[in-house]
Amino acid sequence: MSEAVDLTPPDDEGPDALALSALLSSRVCHDLINPVGALSSGLEVLDDPSMEETMHDAAMDLIRAGAKKAIALLSYARLAYGAAGGFGAQISLEDARSALEGLFDITKADLEWGIGSGLAAKENVKVLLVLAYAAADCVPRGGLVSISGDIESFTIVATGKKLLLNDDLVKALNGDASELAPKNTPALIASQLVSSVGGVVKVTKTEEAVTFKAAFNAES
Repeated sequence: MSEAVDLTPPDDEGPDALALSALLSSRVCHDLINPVGALSSGLEVLDDPSMEETMHDAAMDLIRAGAKKAIALLSYARLAYGAAGGFGAQISLEDARSALEGLFDITKADLEWGIGSGLAAKENVKVLLVLAYAAADCVPRGGLVSISGDIESFTIVATGKKLLLNDDLVKALNGDASELAPKNTPALIASQLVSSVGGVVKVTKTEEAVTFKAAFNAES
């Protein structure tokens, strides 16, 4: 049995730009607090001359892991949420793939990229990045996130031992900003980007997979 939702944003205006900016900033800070905290904790250990050598080695491992995670999250956020990384109104798909590979390297999901290369519209790439990250969250115990199609009409499929599809995520993708949490703000923005060009997003959950589809031309 499957659950399919045609995600068409409602007519209400939702939060203004300032509110969205604050919510998105909170999302980024939430993502970074853990790895930055790990860096801080590791440096505190290294600064303590009384610590044993084994503790220093553990601190270095903590610093390396924290730095890797922070860099991956920042590289992703730069393209998915920020204004950097594009040439005019376009973003390199190679850069997008690299950012996702770094991100998935710190998640329990594996990435299978099937989109191609070249430059693409910023709006399309940002939606792709947001939905791919959301798909990784759908397989919390590990699995595969497969991206196929082209940048004008693509499909992202998440498969794994345990599948989750958060109702609040679906609401945000549906353009519903009521009780919007920072975690789901990127999904709301993605829905607005797709609808601004007359496109659609669909999400389907079955026992085998969670599937996101985005078409920037409603006829696609």
